Amino acid sequence: MKLKLAAFVFGLLAFVGVQAQTVQDGLALIHGERYNEAGELFKKLAESSNSADNQYYLGYYYLKTNQLDEAQKAFEKGLTIDDKSYLNQVGLGTVALGKGDRTKAKELFDQAEKKKGKDAEVLFRIGEAYTLFEKQNDPAEAIRLLDLAVKRDKDLADAYIAKGDALMLRNEGGPAATAYEYALTAKPNYPVAYNSIGQIYLRGKNYNLALENYKKAIEADANFAPAYKDLAELYFFAQKYKQAAENFDLYIQKSGTTDPEMKLRAAQFAFTADDYAKSLQLLEDIKGKINNPITLRMYGWSYFKTNQPDQAIQNLNEFIKVAPDKVIGDDYKYLGRAYNQKATTGTGYDSTGMSYIMKGADMDTSKTEAAATYKELGGLFYAAKDYQNAATAYEKGIALDTAKATANDYYYEGLANFQYAGSITAPGAADANFADSATIANNKKALYMKSDSIFTTVTQKLPDWPYGYYWRASSLYNAYDRTENVEKGISAPHYQKLIELAEKDPDPSKYKNYLKIAYNYLALYSQNTLSDNAKAKEYWEKLLKIDPDNATAKEALGIAIAPAAGGKTAPKKQ
Repeated sequence: MKLKLAAFVFGLLAFVGVQAQTVQDGLALIHGERYNEAGELFKKLAESSNSADNQYYLGYYYLKTNQLDEAQKAFEKGLTIDDKSYLNQVGLGTVALGKGDRTKAKELFDQAEKKKGKDAEVLFRIGEAYTLFEKQNDPAEAIRLLDLAVKRDKDLADAYIAKGDALMLRNEGGPAATAYEYALTAKPNYPVAYNSIGQIYLRGKNYNLALENYKKAIEADANFAPAYKDLAELYFFAQKYKQAAENFDLYIQKSGTTDPEMKLRAAQFAFTADDYAKSLQLLEDIKGKINNPITLRMYGWSYFKTNQPDQAIQNLNEFIKVAPDKVIGDDYKYLGRAYNQKATTGTGYDSTGMSYIMKGADMDTSKTEAAATYKELGGLFYAAKDYQNAATAYEKGIALDTAKATANDYYYEGLANFQYAGSITAPGAADANFADSATIANNKKALYMKSDSIFTTVTQKLPDWPYGYYWRASSLYNAYDRTENVEKGISAPHYQKLIELAEKDPDPSKYKNYLKIAYNYLALYSQNTLSDNAKAKEYWEKLLKIDPDNATAKEALGIAIAPAAGGKTAPKKQ
């Protein structure tokens, strides 16, 4: 007897445990995209009480998780239990609609409406069915039926939600928002309604109101997973990638989803948040579970970011091979960068890698992105002292998006041209190409003049930055015969501007090496061309102040120069 009593008690407790969770709990789990929990609950309800209604809601769970064959079995079983269960008939009609048989669906829906036209739940479920499938929807019919449903039960909050969804299928955001607000009237603080309103604002690019409503959904139910997912997308649009990744992680946690597509999206969010190790971990979680070539891209990008170039190259080459129609410029850029990671030439890049990066830039649909890539190439070439290619890359990058070109972009373009010109050596009389010496000299001068022109733009963009004027002066000094330059004072205005700005700086010592050159030049120009000895003396004294051992300045000022060991002191110049 004791054993029988114990068995009865434990059986009763199990029954109470199942009954403690209701159909409404299960529907809330579906709304919250906690599908695994919802499936367990509806299966338990169907097992504990094999009623037609429980079979319908089990079938509804299968509908919402796109398991149409399983849904059909549940609805058919519900009709076997009660052949007048019109909810299950609506369920079969919904399956038919999902499978593309609109005629059969309408026949089953019409029968149910005719027999149970006063049942708000039946009308609601028929109306909702017309909103569930992307290619098999009918917003007008859905709205007709849903209006009938709420007329019979004004507190049927989910019918208002379904009506809002139907209106959104027609891109009627304002009326849809009104429908969702009615849902809040029927069911105050309903997270589904807040979240749906947030989605409308997101589509309308009203990000502040979208954020406000998503937060209201979470305040109403901290476990409401869809709000975290939508928040992640909102933060992604706002380029707040860390917050986007954090909220999508919360979606994964709250929903308990094992959907490979959701894990792939999480990997993408982790990547944009610079969490490349986590991106790889998520990709490993879905390995073999998803037939999507995008995973190869994500592997390639993440392997590059974690300094695993061989794996990056392998995955990106495979992606380009199997999904050529999905390839974008960034795929070639990452492939090129991975090759550069393997460079052993000491230049910091690989020629194959550079060609792939250029290919990626040429594929970019955004001029801004293409421009940034060419500037990236320019930086690599410049660091390797390949000034000719650096100058070409910077020039192309600036030309692609001149409006957004910075002073720094022009600065390095100017330096690349300047350094390239300096690397050109005029041939001597014994060289085979001596006959071309005049042409080579002219080309060299043209490069210096080009660098001066580019540094002119730098000074226009940064009029108070001394370095721009120094490089203008230096470019012109090298473009002309140096004696001619000093005699004519060609570089003088730019050296004067350099001095003016540098001397006003709280710490002029950081310009010391540049000021030495400027003072020396202007002293010679004042002395020899302008015959302004007073001005020349001023510059010589300034030069001597920052360079006390400068022999030229001492000689010009008539200051005795210390003799070499064993020598005599030079006489003071009068």
